Amino acid sequence: MFSDFKGRGFQLQKSGLRAPERVSRLLIAVSLAYLWHVFLGVYAIKTGWDKIVHRTDRCDLSLFELGKRLLKRFLTNGIPLPPFCLFSIIKT
Repeated sequence: MFSDFKGRGFQLQKSGLRAPERVSRLLIAVSLAYLWHVFLGVYAIKTGWDKIVHRTDRCDLSLFELGKRLLKRFLTNGIPLPPFCLFSIIKT
């Protein structure tokens, strides 16, 4: 999770924020975005999108990275985003 917030993900170190209030607000927003990316990663696996956005011969992506790739594919191709609901991925 740490690397998702820093170098490979949101690159928080580049924000340049120093004021505790602003850093706190940024962390709240980034945490919600992180949950959304992980949700999309789980969604990709449950619906078969993982085979489209990643190689099928190995599984070396985190749920965050898988979700990030799926989100990029949806936005690039104009595919509607699935509604964000934690309960839909918890139920089987």
